[in-house]
Amino acid sequence: MSRLSLALLSCLLALPARGEIVPRDDDTFHPTRDLPPIDVKGEERQPWPLRLIMQELKNGMLVRLPVVDTDPNRGVTVGVMPIVVLKEPGGKDRIRSIHAPSLTYNGIVGVTPTYRYYLYPTDKSDYEFRTSWSSVEEKELVGELQDDDFLHKDIVVHGKLQYNVDASGRFFGTGPDAPKAAEANFTRKTFQYDWRLGLPLFKDSGFKFNFGHHLAGERIADGPIDSLPDVNARFPGIVGSRFHQDGELQLFVDYDSRDNAVTTTQGSYAKVLIDNSQDAWGSEYAFQRYQLDLRHFDKRGEGGRYVTAGRVLFEHLVGDVPFYLKPSLGGKERHRAYGDGRYIDHALLTASLEERVTVHKIPLAGVTTEFEVAPYFELGTVASSPHRYAARYARPVLGTAFRAIARPQVVGSIDVGVGREGPSVFMDINYSF
Repeated sequence: MSRLSLALLSCLLALPARGEIVPRDDDTFHPTRDLPPIDVKGEERQPWPLRLIMQELKNGMLVRLPVVDTDPNRGVTVGVMPIVVLKEPGGKDRIRSIHAPSLTYNGIVGVTPTYRYYLYPTDKSDYEFRTSWSSVEEKELVGELQDDDFLHKDIVVHGKLQYNVDASGRFFGTGPDAPKAAEANFTRKTFQYDWRLGLPLFKDSGFKFNFGHHLAGERIADGPIDSLPDVNARFPGIVGSRFHQDGELQLFVDYDSRDNAVTTTQGSYAKVLIDNSQDAWGSEYAFQRYQLDLRHFDKRGEGGRYVTAGRVLFEHLVGDVPFYLKPSLGGKERHRAYGDGRYIDHALLTASLEERVTVHKIPLAGVTTEFEVAPYFELGTVASSPHRYAARYARPVLGTAFRAIARPQVVGSIDVGVGREGPSVFMDINYSF
């Protein structure tokens, strides 16, 4: 999303019902659960840029958005995205469904038409369907459901079925010192499903026990970038030419006391995870993955103007697996100065510290939008095992995030981070930390 799109979405999309716009970790658009009330009279009081992109419909609203996405691996993507928001029949303000087609252009994958559909049967459940087909290599077909209060019992149910071809993959070799000069590109083709069930351990405690299963067939093929060697040419024999299958049984316990999972200002989150992959679970690889994810948010100052956010993430994989299944450092959520998969190995450790300062508030489209400047520091590394972490391979990142927030569940952010290989820019919506 562009800077304009991020700011406008953060101003527009807030309402006490489900429905949000979120590009996920696969760079796709997804709506949140909070969209603005559709008020024609209020529209006249909005600044002219918002009146230009918003139009009332009989039972909803049309929002016209430009798309300008930047990614260290993929490059610049531009296009248009008209979003049709439909309310619950009967004049209620609750969002029932969203249609979000788009047409984009990228120098690597060419022209890509995409169609997205979102349905919200209840305030705590949503269904997603998405399909796209680019003129060069990439394509996707996915269906996903999420219910955070299944049978009104505080039970979490999640399911996903996906076919995906991603042509933006990069590989530099394994290890904490993999050189930039070794960069190769690849296309990753995936058929996968996963499901998860989360059960409360104690009533109103914030603790849940989660278990699920993931099964995927994946193939690494030559990439479309002529200026870079293909991964099989640069690293002969690192992956086979056929589809390979991995299946994991996942168990984890998490604790969540945050005031909000997206627009977080205070509270803590902790997760202890174990992934087990065996032949019995449908995998040709035997491995175990261990993960510890700790986050804390502290609000201070008049009106909560200052928020200190910290995170520590540890991951360790035991077993012999292809590079694309190993822990990786880089990307929006795991080191904001490097592209996805910049450093890969069996163990990962990264820490982030961010100070979010509210610099301006403005009432817009019926909600108060807050603007934050958030300088951050990150330090991370990978290694062949946890006892081999080395300080000389720790990669520092200094940067600043520019955030626009429409509470309770919309955040647009532009993160500019500088590491040892120069600056990187990440744009995203609804990334808490």
